[in-house]
Amino acid sequence: MNLEQVAIRFGINPNNLNAKDDALKVAVKSIKDLVMQMEQRNVDKQTITQVKKLGEFLFAVSDSQMG
Repeated sequence: MNLEQVAIRFGINPNNLNAKDDALKVAVKSIKDLVMQMEQRNVDKQTITQVKKLGEFLFAVSDSQMG
């Protein structure tokens, strides 16, 4: 499956997914939105912390360099 097909499958504008790194950025933004919704719904704090940690990991990966 190519990136355009992945974008279409998951309802993402193909123009926002030009490289695999873009997928990480989309994931980080989605996680931030999810955390805000979870906080508004008073979801368990431990769950929110774990989701935030996942977002931070993805952000660190997207911001990192090889080597």
